[in-house]
Amino acid sequence: MPKIHRLPPELASQIAAGEVVERPASAVKELIENALDAGASRVDVEIMGGGITKIAVRDDGRGMDPEDAELAVERHATSKLSAIADLQHVATYGFRGEALPSIASVSRFRLLTRTADADAATELTLEGGVNAELRPAASAVGTLIEVRDLFFNVPARRKFLRSSNTESGHVTEVVEAAAFSRHDVSFTLTRDGRKVREWLRAPNREERARAALQEDELGACQGERGTLRVEAYLSRPERARAGAAGLRLFVNGRPIKDRALAVTVAQAYGSVLERGRYPRGIVYLEVPPQLVDVNVHPQKTEVRFADSRAVCDALYRVLSLSLAEAFALPAPAKNPWSNRHPNDAGAPSRWRPSPSPSAPGPEAPLRAQTQGRLALESERPSASTKSESPHPSEGLGDPWGLAPETGAGDPSAATYPQGNVEPELAALVAVRDSHSAPMRPDGTTTGDPGLRWANLRFVAQLKQTYLLCEADDGFYVLDQHAAAERVTFDRLRRQYQSRAVPAQALLFPLSLDVSQEEADLIDERSEELLGLGVDLRRRGPDTLSIHAIPRLLGRASPERLVRDLLSEVSRRGGRGFSDAIDLALATMACHGSVRAGDSLSAEEVKALLSALDQADFAGHCPHGRPVVTRVTWAELERKVGRR
Repeated sequence: MPKIHRLPPELASQIAAGEVVERPASAVKELIENALDAGASRVDVEIMGGGITKIAVRDDGRGMDPEDAELAVERHATSKLSAIADLQHVATYGFRGEALPSIASVSRFRLLTRTADADAATELTLEGGVNAELRPAASAVGTLIEVRDLFFNVPARRKFLRSSNTESGHVTEVVEAAAFSRHDVSFTLTRDGRKVREWLRAPNREERARAALQEDELGACQGERGTLRVEAYLSRPERARAGAAGLRLFVNGRPIKDRALAVTVAQAYGSVLERGRYPRGIVYLEVPPQLVDVNVHPQKTEVRFADSRAVCDALYRVLSLSLAEAFALPAPAKNPWSNRHPNDAGAPSRWRPSPSPSAPGPEAPLRAQTQGRLALESERPSASTKSESPHPSEGLGDPWGLAPETGAGDPSAATYPQGNVEPELAALVAVRDSHSAPMRPDGTTTGDPGLRWANLRFVAQLKQTYLLCEADDGFYVLDQHAAAERVTFDRLRRQYQSRAVPAQALLFPLSLDVSQEEADLIDERSEELLGLGVDLRRRGPDTLSIHAIPRLLGRASPERLVRDLLSEVSRRGGRGFSDAIDLALATMACHGSVRAGDSLSAEEVKALLSALDQADFAGHCPHGRPVVTRVTWAELERKVGRR
């Protein structure tokens, strides 16, 4: 066995860089955060070749003297921490002292910096983290960092990078996140010599959000619960999209990704949002620094709360009450994650539909903490309730008020239906889960191997959503949307496999504003989308026009269909397009099918039942929801006491 030895410093730096600098956008994020920590009021970002060829970030911050410039590129050298206790009160974006040395170790690096009281600037250059050269130079006050030929000395890492358009899209997302985080700073983004985005400083977060998301009608929600302060600007439910890509989350001004928080925001809309759909907008959470750990991810994109369940609880209450007032949504009947007194008055929150700036800014003081925990004002769970969730994705509890009485307040002890289900449907869901007959792959039940759906006798439509049908062995309840979606999906898939998806041209093309990343995706994948019967054409840097949709989806809204289709494909990237065909077809089928709330005649129901016999039917819609529930006559007689 080889002897243990110390790694050379340059090799150790390259290994560390693999965690901190995953792609050009990671380097841009670190450089922007350093600029903001330096007190910059303006940050200019320039990239070439998607950031692989060149990254340049210039700021007008405090700058550095020659001694600090030399230390800045050494590992674990920082001005933001001096003791272990400081980690509990981190108020800056950076704190580890790893970003600059990691970036410099995998690039040709140049730092140009000058303080306000210096006669000349300082220029520092490195190549692959070595051969440092320090010299005086001329420059304005502030700092310029240039990163050229990223990963030139780590070819294994470079070959995993995507196209320049894709990498540019990730850089745009990083700069946009920084702009949302700091409304008092101006940002510009220049791509291959052309300025593509600019965010001028704004007086508050609301104005920055409305200026950046002009296509969405944003509602402003604000509220406090204990030491947690929430400020959110969210879209109307009809503007929700599949996937959480359009939802931005910030904790103490730091952009993060947190599935539990994103799900909580969606659940605050109640039953008006379908499962898997998320609103567009921005959510800011302000938490005392000592109650959140930011040192849990190499790229600082995740955080860990001292009490994650309490945070989700408070966020849900603030948003649900405000959104209920704004959109006439169902108000929450009880705390979704703990046992609560039924007379709980809820969170002090307000809805402001007007675009006027909000008075309190992000610097508003938070309420003092109580015993080092989130004191949620008479909202503490009962003694038997778990106070902490072991993982951010756990502890989401009972957002629909369906918890059984025997749960003793512990949400983890209950089983809930999947998706946003109205409370009055709980009994039907329980019947489906407990008493529905097992289904064969061909859609027949084990109780009657010769069943044909066309032989069912239609009785009535319930709530304009469910189809009640009768047979010799019992009665069947079909979800009309799930059934129609399965039929439409089967027809679309057969048409696509035969390369014969008939398209219906629109009388007038529709213009659609999208992100630059989505527009770039259309440039790369327009032929594949055309094979799905969707004719999309790029009309500008972030504008598309819709010319045709599949003829089978004539009832669908072209705009919503295209947005969801782009969201589905974007989440899997260009390389995964062929693997996402079924998911794309399922998205299209959902839009083109009969929906809950549509009235159906007896003839239409019979046609749907006959179509199910012809479909490649597996008992579930393409998104996994059951299509049918069967209750035998024997089961019904036992329930009503006839046997």
